[in-house]
Amino acid sequence: MGTAANPAHHAIAELDVDQRRRLEAAHTRLRAAMQKYEEFLGHRLDPGAVAPAHDLTAMAKAQHEVESAQAELWSAREELLGWTRPSWDSGAAQLSDWFSEEDKIYDDLPAAKRY
Repeated sequence: MGTAANPAHHAIAELDVDQRRRLEAAHTRLRAAMQKYEEFLGHRLDPGAVAPAHDLTAMAKAQHEVESAQAELWSAREELLGWTRPSWDSGAAQLSDWFSEEDKIYDDLPAAKRY
């Protein structure tokens, strides 16, 4: 049985409408923050193209929003579902740098072929 410091694990299906909305809003906020942050990530440059320069203040603000949105999502997950953020979680702002559009094919692999 869980306590406030160590809540019991719950399934998403067990959440009431308001709790689901809260979780969904946190997911939506993180997706929006990541989408805005995407403009600051590296992209392929065509030969002869000038590398874009970014406003560092705007980039820092976008990264802070990603980190804040991710913290909100983990807070909701912990409170509502009993999940805790893994210590090895590097954060959404860094994760997006690890994967490209081509890597989406790995999402569709059967579990037996992932390892």
